[in-house]
Amino acid sequence: MAPAPARFINPIPNPSRYQKYNGVTLESLCEAAYHGNMEKLELLLKSGNADEIFNGDVNMHLTDVNALHMAAMAGQEGAVKLLLDAQADPHVRCVVSEGKDPQSGETAKDKAGKFKHQNIVTLLKSAEEKTPPGWYQADGIGNNRKLYAKPVEQSAPKPTDGGKKEEAKPAPKTAPKAAPKAASQEKSEPSLPVALLFPGQGSQYVKMLDGVKDVPEVKEMLSKANSILGYDLLDMCLKGPEEKLAETKYCQPAMFVGGLAGVCKLKSQNAAASERPRCMAGLSLGEYTALCAAGVLSFEDGLRLVKLRGEAMQEAAQVGKQAMLSVAGLDQPVLEQCCLEAEKKAGSGSVCRIANALFPKGFSCAGTEGAVNHLKELAEKKGALQAKLLKTGGAFHTSLMQPAQEKLEKALQEALPKMNPPKCDVYMNVTGESLPAGTNPKIILELLQKQLTSPVLWSSSVQKMIKDGITDFYECGPQKQLKAMMKRIDNKVWNKTQSIEV
Repeated sequence: MAPAPARFINPIPNPSRYQKYNGVTLESLCEAAYHGNMEKLELLLKSGNADEIFNGDVNMHLTDVNALHMAAMAGQEGAVKLLLDAQADPHVRCVVSEGKDPQSGETAKDKAGKFKHQNIVTLLKSAEEKTPPGWYQADGIGNNRKLYAKPVEQSAPKPTDGGKKEEAKPAPKTAPKAAPKAASQEKSEPSLPVALLFPGQGSQYVKMLDGVKDVPEVKEMLSKANSILGYDLLDMCLKGPEEKLAETKYCQPAMFVGGLAGVCKLKSQNAAASERPRCMAGLSLGEYTALCAAGVLSFEDGLRLVKLRGEAMQEAAQVGKQAMLSVAGLDQPVLEQCCLEAEKKAGSGSVCRIANALFPKGFSCAGTEGAVNHLKELAEKKGALQAKLLKTGGAFHTSLMQPAQEKLEKALQEALPKMNPPKCDVYMNVTGESLPAGTNPKIILELLQKQLTSPVLWSSSVQKMIKDGITDFYECGPQKQLKAMMKRIDNKVWNKTQSIEV
């Protein structure tokens, strides 16, 4: 019997691996692979210390491509060899756009052939023949139900029985007392093909919560929030001023409470949808709201994390000049190339990357101010329908948020012992894939540790929900940001999306 395939988590032996979370991002790995920076790759994959080694999955997609794809398309033979040594899976395909067959996505060998790097084509062809498919499906997308449903153990993984499916752990019977019972499900009542969606920063407005402030559950949350935050959150939401409410450190707690208040409102309108959703997801900050609503975090622990997250992100945004740009009308590969050109034009130390993939040909990009300004010019020359600078606090979901991520890391580790497995599937920003109900919270922690410095794959998440059979969507929270995006993602599903505004 053939041995079970190993997990593709960077297997080159190194005593420094996994000693601690060090903040080294997938973006760093992909950039080194694309530029053929072998010295950097050696540090990240092989000879690094605890502060410099990459501890993540070498096969994870950064956008629609991963590190092996990028090395292959750039003709970096040495980088390809080193990544294969790290068990990069040559079978993994690029993510394709909505409506296309996933198996039509290009492999690293296809990328190399497209750019006429014949030596690399030969190398990857041999690797494909020698390497059995592992934790990745035939279409090249991570098989998360197989990868994530099994709890992570500290010891070496035990041999399996030759491919027999693992059963996800059952959800706990009771939710944290302070969290709305959004995902509570009686054993006799199956889940519904419903998704609860939670918006992120940018949907706030003065007078939000006015219509739900007297709902008993919302009143209780607001009372607890005042104690945790040290200020009157409801007063700020109702009276502003708008500029203060928009500040990251105030906006994020307000949106967190607003999303949960939306669940309370939905409960009064459609109890079944609020109590038996099949899945949840949140955009950026909204991911924390989703995890609380799914029973992973208590209201108090979730709000404490969000408070710290907002403060740390606002502080990180004040280091140097940062900017964000909304871009619509360009294909992702074209925009990625524009980002790389903008970084080169802006010079050493510049950053310009896709921060949010929101809908087909709709993105927000972020980085250092000079590079983002260059990106605006480049995008307009390429024919972008929109290239608009955003009023935002910083270059969120890029490497410039590394200081904030490091501060959040300690708080997440402290919260882990009190975290519960989710009671429904949760689609995560970093992967665009679902974590099944019952997933070990350690897996959730690993993804949250990457969220601030990784792009948000919102469009992929929603497309996957639709593919997985979700038919009804409820946006819980202020305004209609996510419903507006849904119209671009799938116009038919837009008609089945309701905004539960607060």
